[in-house]
Amino acid sequence: MKNFSLLQERGEMNTPRITVAEIQSKLETIDWSLLDIPKTNKGERGQLIEIALGIPNSSALMDLADGELKTFTIGESIACTQLNHCLDEISTETEFAKSKVGLKMKQTVFIGFDKATGQCKGNVTTNEISHPEHHHQLQEDYEFICNKIRLAMKNETELFTINGPNKLLQIRTKASKNPKTGLYAPLMFNGKMLKNKGMAFYLCASFGKKLL
Repeated sequence: MKNFSLLQERGEMNTPRITVAEIQSKLETIDWSLLDIPKTNKGERGQLIEIALGIPNSSALMDLADGELKTFTIGESIACTQLNHCLDEISTETEFAKSKVGLKMKQTVFIGFDKATGQCKGNVTTNEISHPEHHHQLQEDYEFICNKIRLAMKNETELFTINGPNKLLQIRTKASKNPKTGLYAPLMFNGKMLKNKGMAFYLCASFGKKLL
């Protein structure tokens, strides 16, 4: 596999964003045994797979032109997006289909890896047509969680882990300490602290088990 820094030097990461269909086609030809995929470092693993698939490094909301790519360890939860990016639209009750979570999860290519061996166990693409029940439950969980968040905003109470009724989507802590101060950055909204550290939306671990 090409070295990550070498790809950056050559500018090979600055290619146009590609589609879900193109990713699906590439996945059919990849020999995972030839890729040096890290077993435990999920961040590095995701970056290496994006390079192998020709996905450019980008700050766009979605990885692909018409969807999202998620690599995950089977049996572990799957990060969707940081909660602080969503607080404005949650407070104004933006509908699920137009929300950041809804847009990111509308069409997703999931690539699962075995926890013990680190080997790829397959991939599945979900969208509203192929997995309608999944998207219906995802919306129900999102709306349930958002109602709880708005209640915390109104009452100025601290947020904790919240699971949707379908146990598909949740919010929980996702944060790193500032290396200079050794402290977490609090989750703030309109000058009020919702949590003493960052949180994020996750797909629950049971989802990945059922998917593959």
